[in-house]
Amino acid sequence: MAAVEDTYCVEHLHELLGGRRWTEPTVHEYWMCEDGFSLLTVSGLHYYLPGYLCAELDDPETADVIAECVCFTVGGKSEFRRNRMRDLGKMMTQAQTLALKDWLDYYVDAYG
Repeated sequence: MAAVEDTYCVEHLHELLGGRRWTEPTVHEYWMCEDGFSLLTVSGLHYYLPGYLCAELDDPETADVIAECVCFTVGGKSEFRRNRMRDLGKMMTQAQTLALKDWLDYYVDAYG
């Protein structure tokens, strides 16, 4: 199951995330991959989402715009995003869903 869409513009995602457990990349490496976050497959999003969320919590300054990328990807009203979130929701456990909700609540409270 591929984690990254097969597209020429995300070679760095393959280099930095490919074949690695979500706990392995550093905050800086997740930051380097923020531009391709929305190009992760639904399976890849499900797998690497905890790493992106933890990067933002662990070091918000280095993570920089990761939180905005997460919000942009899980939010939005386009049919494409709604379909991806529906598919992601089917993969997530109740605990994962609650963790994402808590993270989003924290982000909104902390940064408005």
